[in-house]
Amino acid sequence: MPYNTIIIDAPGVIKKAGVKPGDIIADLGTGREGRMALSAGRIVGEHGIAYAVDVVKSILPTIATKAKVHGINNVQTVWSNLEIYGATRAITDNALDVAFLVTTLFQSKQRMKIMQETYRMMKPGARLAVVDWKPGVSAPFGPEEAVRVHPEEIKGYATELSMQLIEEFDAGQYHWGLIFVK
Repeated sequence: MPYNTIIIDAPGVIKKAGVKPGDIIADLGTGREGRMALSAGRIVGEHGIAYAVDVVKSILPTIATKAKVHGINNVQTVWSNLEIYGATRAITDNALDVAFLVTTLFQSKQRMKIMQETYRMMKPGARLAVVDWKPGVSAPFGPEEAVRVHPEEIKGYATELSMQLIEEFDAGQYHWGLIFVK
């Protein structure tokens, strides 16, 4: 069974985020698996776009190859530092219907800056799915407790950005999930 269905319920997260054909989505901090971009890319179809964004440039060709091998022709890879407002130039202001921050925020101390850059790219009415490691849940893998993100922290940032929380959910045994609307 693939990584994304064991540890994170990627199809469930995509469903909760309301991804539909023709949407423009971004998997922000896509990682080497590209799990959200590839899965959502299938759903948005030929009239949609699935951006796979990461700061690690060397993983992006792997994502592009996976998309091509699986016949997903709408995945566009983007090299960017989400901690810098406006750095993700390939995605304009108010472009996204759905944004994903899946196991991205625990890797940064600049979480509000990432939220601001994400917000910039989202259309009014767009949805944001945030998924990260549950604090206080023991696992034989994953980040140390000190860097895990509490959902209340992200709710606070979203409130500062005038985003509305529409759902809170378990995204798997080791992950929490939040859905916001801009």
